Amino acid sequence: MNTSKLRYIVAVDRFGSMTAAAAAIHVSQPSLTRTVAEVEKELGIALFERRARGVIATSQGRNIIDRAARILADIDRLNMDAKEFRKYQESHLRICISPPPLITLMNPALPQLLILYPKLKVDIKSVSTDQAISLLRAGDSDIIIGPMRALDERKEFKLIPLKPFDAYFFTRRDHPLAKKRSVSPRQILHYPLVLPERDGASPEITNRLFGDIEIPADHPIHIIGHFPLACEVVAATDSVATVGRTYLNNTEFLKRFTILGFSSIDKLDVSCAHRQAFELPAPAAALVEILC
Repeated sequence: MNTSKLRYIVAVDRFGSMTAAAAAIHVSQPSLTRTVAEVEKELGIALFERRARGVIATSQGRNIIDRAARILADIDRLNMDAKEFRKYQESHLRICISPPPLITLMNPALPQLLILYPKLKVDIKSVSTDQAISLLRAGDSDIIIGPMRALDERKEFKLIPLKPFDAYFFTRRDHPLAKKRSVSPRQILHYPLVLPERDGASPEITNRLFGDIEIPADHPIHIIGHFPLACEVVAATDSVATVGRTYLNNTEFLKRFTILGFSSIDKLDVSCAHRQAFELPAPAAALVEILC
């Protein structure tokens, strides 16, 4: 029993004749009559009583037809909801950035995306790796922009490789290290570090910057997930924090801070993750293309 057959018998009941029902649903009368007969044979009961001026539902047919009408109403509602959801996906994009330093990837990308989709509403959360994974898994985020290694362990996600992330250390402009042309990892470890998270990908970024030099277990580290607040801490103390490549030419940022003469030894592989069972919404696919 398929939905077409259900629609046929409901139409016959509604219009009271095979001729009127066939015209309403745009099928030939012989085809409609044949289909109704097939349904009656399949169910083993007569759905309609044939009369000179049309048809009327039998007592047994009434129950079947009313149930078919409810099923079709549910299907139509489901299709309408699916259509509304697709429309919502085309107008909203929920992004998790993890760890927070990767938010700098959005500096050039987001304006380009909004030019392509001027009516798009964007919700970007800069969160820890665990939070990002939880939000995506629960359907409260459309994509995660994050480190390939941390996300690749989640087999329920599909990953799309993006451009690697290049990180840099920065300090306040009058910091002792800011006067040096080049800075070594050991010199940086004379000062507190600011990280956006204790676990997850943030330590991975920092470890890549330091290479073979290990950060001592008792080294002073401030965990600050909000980048503007991290900047205020760096501006007021001797702390050292990390920032992405896009800030190398950010004039407002460089008025307050100095990016140290120290580049990453190894770039961080970054990817876009989304749930395996769902296709990327068009705006998300466009963002991925911009970031690749």
